[in-house]
This record gives sequence, structure tokens and C-alpha cells, in this order.
Amino acid sequence: MLRPKQKRDLPCVAELRSDISLQHALMASPVQKPAEFDWLQEATAWVERREAKGLLRMVISPKGDAIGFIQICDIHLQSRFGWFGIALLRGERLRGIGSAALIAAEVVARNELGLFKLLLQVRSDNAQAITLYERAGWRLVGRLAAQYYDGLQRHDVLIYEKVLVA
Repeated sequence: MLRPKQKRDLPCVAELRSDISLQHALMASPVQKPAEFDWLQEATAWVERREAKGLLRMVISPKGDAIGFIQICDIHLQSRFGWFGIALLRGERLRGIGSAALIAAEVVARNELGLFKLLLQVRSDNAQAITLYERAGWRLVGRLAAQYYDGLQRHDVLIYEKVLVA
């Protein structure tokens, strides 16, 4: 379900990074790029930054193909928490893969990183993601009003936490 990134996974990362609507859903700050932009080179640099600052794992299909990623970043070593993120290719959503990847990520956070808690931020209008997190036992702990601007409007951002019980 999860594995470290391999070179053959970069086209998946490039596809996720080039999906402007997905990037807005993830609350990134995407910029429209020219048609000749090298998304593979950008994906390579992005993965290197992610791996240097935390944990990145690819979400893998039953056939072994990369279909998304999870990340845990901004890890606070003393308090043992980190910020979680997940992204799946469009065709892989709403099939239970996100739930399985979320559970696997919680195990990695607890067992490999020794974390006590994960936190995440999600746009308040991202009903699919909110449903995923709440079904997995994540707890809403706050709302940041008008926190994310997508270039057209401001969106509230919800903050969730999950205590990782051994």
C-alpha cells in the first residue's frame, strides 16, 4: 500500500503536481505553467524537498503502480507530532484507497517515526476528504476563517488531529 519513492513514480508525482484544481484542494499555491514546462523536473525537486524535511511515501495500487502519495512534514521532535497530507490521482479516489493509505500512514507515523499525534489542514468545502478523516477517527480541533485564497475566493480551513494510540 505504501512504499518509499522510486524513480518510476515521478510521472505520478508530476501528474499530481500539475493538476491545478487538486493543488488548490491541497491548499498549495499553484501557478499556471507554460505548456513546455518540465513537470518531471519539478516533481523531482519537490520530492527531494519533501524527503529532506519529513517523510514521503508513495501510495501503490495492487499492481504496484504509484497512484498517489502521503507525506508527514514539519515534525516536532520533542512533542512527537507532524503534519499529514495525502493526494491521489483523480481516477483512484472514492475507491477505499484513501482510507487504506490513511491507516497505513498512521502506522508509519507511530512505528517508524515514533509520533504521538498527526495534524492536518483541510479546506472546509472538501467534503470527501473531511468524510475520510472523520470516518478514520480524526477529531476537528479548529477552524481558520478565510485562511486559504485560491485566486477567486477565500476558504475556511479546518484543523484535525489524530492521537496515535499504540
